[in-house]
Amino acid sequence: MRLLMLINSLDCLGENDAVLSSAFRRFGWQVVLGEINAVAADDYRYFTRGVLIPENSEPYSPGSVAPWTREIYFLDECQLIWVLGSPQARVYRDVWRMLWLASQQTPFVNSIDGLVFLNSKHAIGHVVPKENRVFSYISNDFFSLWERYQKAPKQRWVAKPPNSGCGQNVFMLPHNGSNVRTILQCLTGNTVAQSEMDYGGLGGFKAEYAILQKFIPEVVQGEKRIIVVCGKVVAWHGRQADPNDHRSNLTQGGKAIPVDLNSNEMKLAELIGKKLMAHGINFGAMDMAYPYVIEFDLGFPGGFYDGKRVSGVDRSDQAVELIIAHFTKHWPS
Repeated sequence: MRLLMLINSLDCLGENDAVLSSAFRRFGWQVVLGEINAVAADDYRYFTRGVLIPENSEPYSPGSVAPWTREIYFLDECQLIWVLGSPQARVYRDVWRMLWLASQQTPFVNSIDGLVFLNSKHAIGHVVPKENRVFSYISNDFFSLWERYQKAPKQRWVAKPPNSGCGQNVFMLPHNGSNVRTILQCLTGNTVAQSEMDYGGLGGFKAEYAILQKFIPEVVQGEKRIIVVCGKVVAWHGRQADPNDHRSNLTQGGKAIPVDLNSNEMKLAELIGKKLMAHGINFGAMDMAYPYVIEFDLGFPGGFYDGKRVSGVDRSDQAVELIIAHFTKHWPS
């Protein structure tokens, strides 16, 4: 059996690329690492440039360069495909469309529909029960966001873009903050200033979406990154923010710490995992500050590597076993 993992780069392998490819190989699968931005078609038969990890190869580490020979691999010659990367902006639409077409005949761990439409903060309202999501107001109009903020002068808010990750442009907004107006203008594209500079808007459409979300005190105690595979919680770790930052993202100086999950957290995570499975998402992560789910990451979420690092337990075999069992049952050929 052959798995194709579509990743961002063969010259800098990610943590999931290393951990999960090694686990599949332990189950006797061949693993091809393919470049997601190199997907192409030969008479509408889709292929990419990649490397086949040799059977006797030693496990590699995140950040490694794939040392093996680059060759062409056709998607329809693989028994399973796993998208663990994101197409670059210039080829985004073409790659997603070709992958959707390829998925009509070859199973994908995560459906293209799910990755395109649910891997966003917008999707929280669709998947997470109302009592477990934080009130959010989403708009690309600065004035409506500013008005919403002014209506609750004693409320603390968080403002952020709906389609970014790793803590990018996430701002804490205090009540009556002197910089709040500027932050909301910035997040929505500075449309008034840009229009003035472009002589009445000749430069084109400038508005960008932003989320105004109520601040919840539960996040002060730290968030938990939870990996869900085929509707089952598999791995987790805690995230502790740096004292000089309100964000707990590891890329922003947050620290991974060992934690336990209680039964309520487990139940909520698996409820959401099963809802995601209905949309073809069999592998994903969420950030939880119970009883709230703060974020989703369905593309190539971190969690296994840091979870193993802080707990000493490698749960990648359990994840791969669940995936193999699921696709053996639903795609028996």
